[in-house]
This record gives sequence, C-alpha cells and structure tokens, in this order.
Amino acid sequence: MIYGRKKKRKGFTALEIIVVLLILSIFSTFAILSYSSYRRQARIKQAARSVESSLSTARALAINQNSNYQVCFSIDDGHFWIDKLDRRGRVVKPKVMGVNWLPEGALLSEIRKNSLSYYSGIIPILFRPNSSSEYTSIYLIGENMDGGLNENYYTIRIYPSTGLPHTYRNQRK
Repeated sequence: MIYGRKKKRKGFTALEIIVVLLILSIFSTFAILSYSSYRRQARIKQAARSVESSLSTARALAINQNSNYQVCFSIDDGHFWIDKLDRRGRVVKPKVMGVNWLPEGALLSEIRKNSLSYYSGIIPILFRPNSSSEYTSIYLIGENMDGGLNENYYTIRIYPSTGLPHTYRNQRK
C-alpha cells in the first residue's frame, strides 16, 4: 500500500456549488433589470411611432383632400384621433380613422403648442391643405419613470412650415 497518494475526489463541495449559484443569481438579476428597462423604452418608442404615424396621416389627408384636419390628443386618457374640419374649423367628420390608444406604460406628459403648455384636457393640432401646421411638441414618457431626466422622454415635434412630424429620443426642450 502506498501512503503518499491522494484519493481522487468525485463531485463538488458545497462551497463550490454555493459560489456558482451566487454568480448565476447576480447575472440573472442584471439580466432581469436590463430587460425590464428595455421593455419600458420599447413601449415609449412604440407610442412615439403611433403618434407620429397619426400626425403624418392627418397631414397627408389634409393635402390630398384639400381640407383641414386635426389630430386631437386626450392627455388624461392617453388616446388620440383624427377629425376632418370644414373651412370654418368645425368638425365635419369626427374620428376619421378611429381612436388610437397609447400602449400600456406610455404616457403623454405634456403638449406644447404655439408656446403654450398643456398637461391635461383635449388638445387639437391643426393640419392645413398647404401642408402647414401649428408648431407643436408632444412629450411621451413611461409610467413610473423619473420626469426630471431628459433621457426618459421621446419628443415628437411638428414644424409649422412643412407640417412634418419628427421624433427625437432623450430630448425634452
């Protein structure tokens, strides 16, 4: 019998298993936090696309049908729609394309129109047949996000001379 030989180990010690589980739990925590942040940002991005699409549709309808159209935003409820207007500015055909809702978790935080800020109510944005509009900024943010940080916002800005909407991420000016 040889006494200098060590016996071969089989399996893992409890300490090794605990260290591996601890490392896995740390990586899992980071992955879950990163994924939830990604989902929040994806909802806001989807909301910005939906709003920009409705604004572009209203502009196109105004130009193609030689009539005024407006997109109305209900800040409190998070929905918006397109109305057709007559030459005097009265609604001829309400909710032309139906009502659109912001995705769950996305909020309209503010609408600035012609240097006035609105935080509640129904705010109409006019599109004219000559492709002009009102200077407007629409600010979207996610639920439970810090409103003091500019990077939590998507801004849709409409320029008056062209009526074209542009979306900006991480801006609130």
